[in-house]
Amino acid sequence: MKEKILFSVAGALAIIAIWLLFSFSKTDGNVVVVDSQRVLEEYQGFLEAKDSYEVKINDLNKSFNEKRKVFESKTKEYEILESSLSGTEKSKKRADLAVMQQELMKLGTAIEGQTTEEESKLLEGVYNKINDFVQRYGKKKGYAAILGANGQGNVMYVDGKIDITQEVINALNKEYVEGVQ
Repeated sequence: MKEKILFSVAGALAIIAIWLLFSFSKTDGNVVVVDSQRVLEEYQGFLEAKDSYEVKINDLNKSFNEKRKVFESKTKEYEILESSLSGTEKSKKRADLAVMQQELMKLGTAIEGQTTEEESKLLEGVYNKINDFVQRYGKKKGYAAILGANGQGNVMYVDGKIDITQEVINALNKEYVEGVQ
């Protein structure tokens, strides 16, 4: 019972907040919506940063794969020669292979950590640039609010008249290109 009352109150407060936001706007259309996922996907700065990220990750993976191939080759060599090796030689080869395997596992873990870190840096930098730009853009255009829609439920419907996604993408990319030159 208490939960139903809390949900009802929360729903009523949300409706009131939305009504206040729209009713106290200076003019119609002062509240607009941007598809944040499309902005990210079409922002030239993100696309270039993503390409750079992928090159770094591919280089790291290439290094790992080369070392993995050496390990696999040494393992096959050992399997072929195992019957002709003495007990001491077998022990030494197995120990060497174990060391190589541990190094390979450490490298894999390090690469995984580095990829996660690089991805976080990339996304944080891009999000900060987009958010800063949208804030400046909103002030310049005189918008009371710019709502972000991403298809995940925070904005369920948008009238096309207030969707400024393409406008923001164009301006953001223009600023990016001018900043690069």
